[in-house]
Amino acid sequence: MKLIEIEPYFWELYQDESAMYLRIAIHNSFVTWDKSIYLDEDAINHYFKEGKLSVDALAKRIESSIIRKDYDLFYSYQIVNKEQKQRMDGAFMAWKNTNQA
Repeated sequence: MKLIEIEPYFWELYQDESAMYLRIAIHNSFVTWDKSIYLDEDAINHYFKEGKLSVDALAKRIESSIIRKDYDLFYSYQIVNKEQKQRMDGAFMAWKNTNQA
């Protein structure tokens, strides 16, 4: 697992040998939580074609949809399981340690 793109305090994009994952920080008033999803082929293709801007746009749409409570009407991304989240956390810490040195 590797952290490949980041917009600090908003989203992180990860990749391993089998998939790409997006962790989005959802900010609503005084509460912040995250949602981690598997990207589908369409989102991955947009990323490779348009780069970081496509991820930023997707993250903003998802955050807005979650706050409006209509995410399930518009998106069908699979939620990342506990094991993948732990791998994402490890990749983030490795990235953080590398970039602080």
